[in-house]
Amino acid sequence: MKTLFTLLLLLASVLDGVAQFNQNEQRQRNPRPWSQGRMSTVGAGLEIGVPVGAFSESWGREIVGFSANLGVPMRLLPIDWGFDFGYGRMGGSEQTVNINEPVLNVTTADLVVNSVIYGYHGLLRLKPFNGKVSPYLEGLVGVRHFTTKTFVEVEGLSEPLRKERVANRFTGSSGWAIGVHVSPIPIFYLEGRVERLSSGRVEYVDPTTISISNAGVVDFETRRSKTSVMNVHLGVGLRF
Repeated sequence: MKTLFTLLLLLASVLDGVAQFNQNEQRQRNPRPWSQGRMSTVGAGLEIGVPVGAFSESWGREIVGFSANLGVPMRLLPIDWGFDFGYGRMGGSEQTVNINEPVLNVTTADLVVNSVIYGYHGLLRLKPFNGKVSPYLEGLVGVRHFTTKTFVEVEGLSEPLRKERVANRFTGSSGWAIGVHVSPIPIFYLEGRVERLSSGRVEYVDPTTISISNAGVVDFETRRSKTSVMNVHLGVGLRF
């Protein structure tokens, strides 16, 4: 997949440059159909991740979150380049614990533990049609970030009293996506998208094993596996 994405990027760059050099005057007189009305896009929405393969065997639970993406059209080719960001919550735990803070007039606080996944991927999007219904195909390469944080929250304080990262791992990721933009008006669209990511082996916290003592000591178990996932995205966006 990484080799295919690299070849696609190289081919797109070469063809884009050749087309611009040889056909600039023709494009000004008679733009190609796929160039008409092409605009940048930015969208966001709800995302549900379904683990597949070893990740399904090791973890096996849906991951609920959101994602956002940006696409910028190339000059002549029916291809956009851009970036995709994803956030998914694996799980967590919360408990009231004892604290000793002389400057605060309280003796207890809420200790919250959250395990989440961030995704950061560059994208190339093949979108040959631009209209009310615009299907597309993407290639993606990037990283996914598995992290677990703790937050000590006191009622009346706008910010956590303390926060700490207790686990933190990155892994490479690549994949593809298919989707469609449906535009009831030119500047607004609805988006449906299915994304398949193949991610490497990484150690992550199992949120079902998190335990918190009354003194605020956090304990948990970890798992290690490949972390491939199928994401389903439903969202909205703007063209500009």
